[in-house]
Amino acid sequence: MAKGGKILDIILKTIDDVQKKNKANPREETADPNVFDLLKGKLGDLDKNISNKRVQKGKAPVSILDLIKNQIEAAKNQNRKDKSVPTADPAIFDRILRKVEEKPKRVASTGLKRIIENYHLDVSRVNPEILRQVQRQYETDMKRMDQQYAEAIHKLVARR
Repeated sequence: MAKGGKILDIILKTIDDVQKKNKANPREETADPNVFDLLKGKLGDLDKNISNKRVQKGKAPVSILDLIKNQIEAAKNQNRKDKSVPTADPAIFDRILRKVEEKPKRVASTGLKRIIENYHLDVSRVNPEILRQVQRQYETDMKRMDQQYAEAIHKLVARR
C-alpha cells in the first residue's frame, strides 16, 4: 500500500500546515499542541496497522481516505471528551478533512472533463450547477466501483 503512505505523508504535512496557520492567525484561538500530536498519533501507522488487522480478521477492504477520515473524526471526538486538553476549534479538523476530500474531487473533475473531451460534448449551455451534480454523481459512482473492485481483489487474495 505504498500509495496510502504517500497520502498519509500529505495529510501529516497538512496537519503541520494547519497548526502553523492556526498559530499565526490572530483571529483564531490557538489550539493546544497536543491536539495536533493526537491527530498525528492517530494517523501515524494507519497504513500498515489497519490494513494488516483488516486482512487478518477477513474484513472487507476500506479506502485509505475513509480510514484517514475516520481517524480524524476519532481524534476530534477524543479531543472534545478529554478534559485535560482544551477543545480545539472544529474548523481545525475541518481544514484537514477538506484536504483528505480534495483528491477524489479532483479525480472526479478530471474524469468528467476527460469524458466531455473524449465524446466531444458541448456543455457550454448546460447550467454549471447541473454539471456539479453530475460530477458529484460521477464521484459517488467511481467510489462505489472502486469499492467493488477492491472487494473482488480482496476475495482473490483471501483464496490463496
